[in-house]
Amino acid sequence: GTQRWVSADFNAPDEALCRKMMDRAILEGGVNLIDTAEQYPIPSDERFPEGLSEEVIGRWIKDGGADRRSKVVVATKITGGRRITK
Repeated sequence: GTQRWVSADFNAPDEALCRKMMDRAILEGGVNLIDTAEQYPIPSDERFPEGLSEEVIGRWIKDGGADRRSKVVVATKITGGRRITK
């Protein structure tokens, strides 16, 4: 999952590292599923709000065009956390 990606956790991977992980896993390794949820990243704060990991994944997919999009399935779910504002 992407729970700690770009989160307020002290050692969470930043966007650049998340992109490298997706490159390696999906483009090089054949992984085809990203599991995410609307409340991620955890922990969150004002700088790292819920939904930020999904934005990172979306930018990575968009930057790769239709070919990249065809290589990955994004699974998501909703929990209705307290900080959800959108």
